[in-house]
Amino acid sequence: MRWAALVCGIVAATLAVAQEPLPPDLHGAQKLNALIQRVTQVQAGTATLQARFEQRKTSRLLAEPSVSRGRFYFKAPDSVRWEYEQPEPMTVLLAEGMALTYRPAEKRAERVEVGRTQRRVFRFIGAAEPLDRLKQHFSFTFRDPGPKGNYTLLLQPTTHMIKKRLKKVELEIDRDRMMPIAVSYEEADGDTTAYRFTDIVMNQPLDDSLFRLVLPPDVQVVELKIGSND
Repeated sequence: MRWAALVCGIVAATLAVAQEPLPPDLHGAQKLNALIQRVTQVQAGTATLQARFEQRKTSRLLAEPSVSRGRFYFKAPDSVRWEYEQPEPMTVLLAEGMALTYRPAEKRAERVEVGRTQRRVFRFIGAAEPLDRLKQHFSFTFRDPGPKGNYTLLLQPTTHMIKKRLKKVELEIDRDRMMPIAVSYEEADGDTTAYRFTDIVMNQPLDDSLFRLVLPPDVQVVELKIGSND
């Protein structure tokens, strides 16, 4: 399972409306806790989300960063669809404990059944896990540049299971709407992936069929299973 399709689920559970600012007399840990609580409350109010995204990946295997663009869809509690448009079409669908990656140009799809332990890890990273619960498995560092800038949360894993996969996750929190609008993560091997979301539409109806994918008969489907120790 690729973390690229999962880590940004945090961004899914948010509400794109203006929120009350944090009290000005809060500092340090109190301000961090208030921010996490506010974002978690916003998460709880989201049924659906649609947005455009830009993905930027850097790797020791790439001479230059790779950039992809497309559309992102989320439906509570944990259905996610990434529709890549550029540079090549690709669909990544996460629903009902399964992950499906479909590349039309290659006529190939990979279907992954997620094991129980891995599913729990993915909930920490994905839309189904409120931000406040991540405090059980990540340490948080909080940066506030002042009234004209957005908040930044740096999450570093504290459990071995997640450390095997991730070094850190960084969230940019929109100061007015109290929602993540950008997320980046560094994997254990040093590769990085960053996403930025625009044109966000919240709580508009999304048909369930959007989170089902019927593949053409000539597509080769590879079945995989991620076990609890993978």
